[in-house]
Amino acid sequence: MSQLPENTKSVHWAQLSEAGGLMGMRFLFACFKLGGRPLFKLVLAPVILYFFLFRRQARAASLDYLHRVQRAGGLPPQARLNWLSLQHFWQFGNALVDKLAVWLGKITRDQVQIHGDEIIYQLRAQQRGCLLLISHLGNFEVCRCLSARHPGMRLTVLMHTKHAQKFNRLMQEQAGASQVDILQVSEVTPATAMMLSERIERGEFVAIAGDRVAINNPENALPVDFLGDKAALPIGPFTLASILRAPLISLFCLRETRGYGIYFKALGDDQPVPRRQRQQHLQLLAQAYARELEHHCLRQPLQWFNFFDFWHLPASSEAVSEKQSQQERETL
Repeated sequence: MSQLPENTKSVHWAQLSEAGGLMGMRFLFACFKLGGRPLFKLVLAPVILYFFLFRRQARAASLDYLHRVQRAGGLPPQARLNWLSLQHFWQFGNALVDKLAVWLGKITRDQVQIHGDEIIYQLRAQQRGCLLLISHLGNFEVCRCLSARHPGMRLTVLMHTKHAQKFNRLMQEQAGASQVDILQVSEVTPATAMMLSERIERGEFVAIAGDRVAINNPENALPVDFLGDKAALPIGPFTLASILRAPLISLFCLRETRGYGIYFKALGDDQPVPRRQRQQHLQLLAQAYARELEHHCLRQPLQWFNFFDFWHLPASSEAVSEKQSQQERETL
């Protein structure tokens, strides 16, 4: 059962406002440019403590998540979750430092270990694109260093940036020329799908987050098993991969003991699926992604930055979940 207060459960993540103003972000950015990580962290520490103390919903969601990780064996049984929750917030602050470092070219290719990108080499050799399924685990921005390993690789990132539009605006002011295009969308329209299809046909790559349900239609979700309970994943990315006939590959980038690790894994190919099997196919893809997300969450639990009730199922997902449970009971 979720440990979140009842009055926080119905709040959708997209309804949460972005914390901090643009002037404050510019100040932090200036601190980083002036004094590097030490000065940035010194200034950031009281900010993180403030949000930990006064953002009750985010703190409750963090504790709920960490409790589930602990129950699944990703944290020691004796670990003090309140202390770990504060560290969880602090790791989020460290991720902001990494974002700044990436955009300023301070994180180089030799600081990153890449696993499984033979898939990318193969696709590029065939001049084929794919759909990359990313998440709010780790720091996707570090993947900008892939351009050094794969020259000419073009990447479009689909984002709903209501929370981060100020931060993205600041970074884009500093970025200059880039092989990464950030496309702000609240929903994927037929026109958007056509544009993405053209890019993939040109051998480009499209990235979309798979761990937050849709903004305008949160009921369009697939229930999956995740950290010992049912959770909802957005159906959109999996449907998009099916419509575009594009290979679906999960991509995670995590801070590790020495540098960073990027992990690719193929979840699905570009073969057509009969209409009568499509829903089942989408469910299998979603569960495969949930397994990868859970695997990396258990490895690096403090790097998943979903500070809201992830296990609050939309009504339609609860109905689907109950139907699946009934089918499972009937087969026993």
